[in-house]
Amino acid sequence: MTRNVGTFSRIASAAAVFALIGLAAAGCGQQQAAGNASAAAPSTTTSTSTTTAPATVNLSWEVVNGGNAQHSTWPFFSQDGKNPFPATLTLPANTLVTVTIKNYDDGGGQVPAPYAKVTGTVGNTETVNGQQETSFKADGVIAHTFTVPGLNLNIPLPAAASASSPAVVVATFKTPAKAGTYTWQCYQPCGTGSAGWGGTMATAGWMTGSIQISN
Repeated sequence: MTRNVGTFSRIASAAAVFALIGLAAAGCGQQQAAGNASAAAPSTTTSTSTTTAPATVNLSWEVVNGGNAQHSTWPFFSQDGKNPFPATLTLPANTLVTVTIKNYDDGGGQVPAPYAKVTGTVGNTETVNGQQETSFKADGVIAHTFTVPGLNLNIPLPAAASASSPAVVVATFKTPAKAGTYTWQCYQPCGTGSAGWGGTMATAGWMTGSIQISN
């Protein structure tokens, strides 16, 4: 009996050891599987990007061929068709500005060659009475220009067909992203003095002035 009990005890002990080994092996297998599953799972990230389009502004201006009570014979740029521009025009930064200019001055003059070309607008073009243009003859065609040297912007304004039939010029340009102050000038000498650079050409709001770009 004692021998049998010892034999049984040894068999039971061996079985217990094998059971523990089996559990340990099973546990390692589960950890391995879990580790592999974790490594195989893809990491997903979602990135989004947005592009903010420039704001847009539409303006309507006129060039009036005299008639203002202050200086009855001077031509001038106007927002209301009656009074000259303010000394400083304010435009928003980072903005596409489409300006329609009705020019009532029917007298074409001489401009330096660079100011006979459209520059600084979208596509370096403008439309005149619906016809797309990029440049003009420098002599006898252009009545005025709206020029901002600091923005490389030049919008030539051809003479009107008659005093009652304006040349309608439409152009789009983009203002800078940063605030700043720029000078605008007409470069068709239409003022007083021997060279035509006096009077209206030198008076703020008439044929020259400032543009304030504001954020």
